Amino acid sequence: MFGLCSIKNKIMFCFPFFFFSTSNCHPSWVSKKFIWRMMQIGNAVINDETDLRGMYDYLASHALISDQTANKINKYCDFSPNATKQPKECTDAAEAAAKDTYYIDIFNIYASSCVSSNLTAKPKKASIFKFDPCSEYYAYAYLNRPDVQQALHANVTKLTHDWEPCSDVITNWADRASTVLPLLKEFLANDVRVWIFSGDIDARVPVTSTKYSIEKLNLPVKTEWHAWFLGGEVGGYTQVYEGELTFATVRGAGHQVPSYQPARGLSLIKHFLDGTPLPNTTRHT
Repeated sequence: MFGLCSIKNKIMFCFPFFFFSTSNCHPSWVSKKFIWRMMQIGNAVINDETDLRGMYDYLASHALISDQTANKINKYCDFSPNATKQPKECTDAAEAAAKDTYYIDIFNIYASSCVSSNLTAKPKKASIFKFDPCSEYYAYAYLNRPDVQQALHANVTKLTHDWEPCSDVITNWADRASTVLPLLKEFLANDVRVWIFSGDIDARVPVTSTKYSIEKLNLPVKTEWHAWFLGGEVGGYTQVYEGELTFATVRGAGHQVPSYQPARGLSLIKHFLDGTPLPNTTRHT
């Protein structure tokens, strides 16, 4: 999943592009009509107010920022979309939190750091079992090669700046929505099956943020919180709500779930596409 990041009142916001799964496409491609049957969102910004509050709560609960900093943020910061200016106590605390987390990968709080951004003469052997923390540098170099861009029919206008995973070209996304909760309500009301998942060691859009946002929907619980399994081990945890909304965590995964837990990510996708619940015993995977 990809997204944009911006700063509002000295607090970081990140906004994802959603991946929609569809079925029963209209046979006429000319009409461009299709029927949504299901959609899945991973580690996604859903509602600014709860997402931000959940991020700082996650940082505090995982000993990445002090309790004092977290308490000041919760006391002085106004996370509502109508807030135009934050008091100094809030901005000071937010800056302290940013300083405390500067040297870790916020997208996977337990990941190793990239010690060298230099490229090798020969490509490194890729491994789905051990994520390379320098992968972003390899992708940056590869996707800025003229032959690669030509093959992808990209950069046909010959832009003067490089492609970047999180660009500074767009500095302020002024017309964005502060929440997609009304859209989720509309999807559920029209029988669109929705799955929302979170890698549980992502601190950018952490599991707490997603849980707080889902709570805003006020949906009754259909299937209580339980572990789901893959290969006899806990793959994560899940809870299903009335209206066919499923929330699931992926254990040991960061923001980009397939990069850190490919097997568990694949299992999640498989059950989603098959329309089957995540297994709640070690006997079924």
